[in-house]
Amino acid sequence: MEYKEFVEYIKMNAGYIAGEGGNITINHVIKNNGCEMDGLVIMEKGKDIAPTIYLDSFYELYTNGENIKNIIRQIELIYEQNKNNVTFDVNILKHFDTIKDKIVYKVVNYRSNEKLLEQVPHKRILDLAVVFYCLLDNEYGRSATALIYNNNLKNWNVTIDDVYKAALKNTPDLLHSKISSMAALFEKCGVNVDGEEVDLKDYVPSDMYVLTNESKLNGAACILYENVLYDFAQKLGADLYILPSSVHEVILLPKLSMFEKDELVNMVKEVNTEGVAADEVLSDHVYEYNRTERLITM
Repeated sequence: MEYKEFVEYIKMNAGYIAGEGGNITINHVIKNNGCEMDGLVIMEKGKDIAPTIYLDSFYELYTNGENIKNIIRQIELIYEQNKNNVTFDVNILKHFDTIKDKIVYKVVNYRSNEKLLEQVPHKRILDLAVVFYCLLDNEYGRSATALIYNNNLKNWNVTIDDVYKAALKNTPDLLHSKISSMAALFEKCGVNVDGEEVDLKDYVPSDMYVLTNESKLNGAACILYENVLYDFAQKLGADLYILPSSVHEVILLPKLSMFEKDELVNMVKEVNTEGVAADEVLSDHVYEYNRTERLITM
């Protein structure tokens, strides 16, 4: 069964999960870096919001020999475990005044997201795009998010500058930045090499630091927070290299370090190719921060 047939089969045969009066739809979504996914939306009668269950990983199970009826049972189990975890009031999304305090931003690669950027308001910075989303509270200690599209601005009767202004204020307040030394992060990590325990922190440069936010989601956006890079560069007494580890974090390195920029670029490219999921890659470029000019360049 080809992928499209698989998706249609799941849609036609999983309808019972929604119960009497409910319905099932397929939502085709463009994710970060052009990754496209099909989400199964199971909507029970009387509800106006439901979790989305992406089918790509289930198709992989199917191609590896998993019985399709077992796959539908797995989808049902995931739905039952998560259907009550989506608790926010969708009405707050209808009006700008009720959602503006929850609008935040993240950074993505500009070129890799050209198709998505046709649909969403954005600001370009270097080879990155700043896009906006709503951070929706959840009583289970997790957060749901909703990407902001051009249609949202039209319905709210606002401009991109209105959204940008709100996000500039909210993002540092709601998603606090956090800088940690890589050596400290690896302090209790070890691997076994030829029967001997090797301490990873001994192989991490002492002047490498990780910048992210407290949730560690979309934390690369912290490079745009006011004074975060400036204060840290002043503390180190040096300008900075910024290595885009992923959309979730960046690595900061004083320009006084032993590394040349070409070495760092090769390092970033290698990690992006071998160690970062395709939809989490931010950039192959290494940025520089000048603390005198307070400016990020490539």
